[in-house]
Amino acid sequence: MKKLIIIALFASGAWAIDQPRFSDFDLNSDGKITQSELEEARTVRMKQRAAEGRMLKNAGEAHSFEEIDADNDGSISRKEFLLHKTIHHTKACVTFG
Repeated sequence: MKKLIIIALFASGAWAIDQPRFSDFDLNSDGKITQSELEEARTVRMKQRAAEGRMLKNAGEAHSFEEIDADNDGSISRKEFLLHKTIHHTKACVTFG
């Protein structure tokens, strides 16, 4: 039953509610994410989650800036962000259990 509920949430899009958006990291709204923006946004997100009493699971497994910056140009584009999010989310779903 638990797996059915999780599948239903995922299929309905409810799972994505807590997923960060590109704009959450592009702090100066210039269309790219720098390493400092990524670090600052992650820090803010972790503080918010802790203040809400939410678990910080996977906090130590955050992917590095270099892993997300696929073209190594020193910034993360919207396309790179979405690609990384898609790959990471897919892996999380496969190993969820």
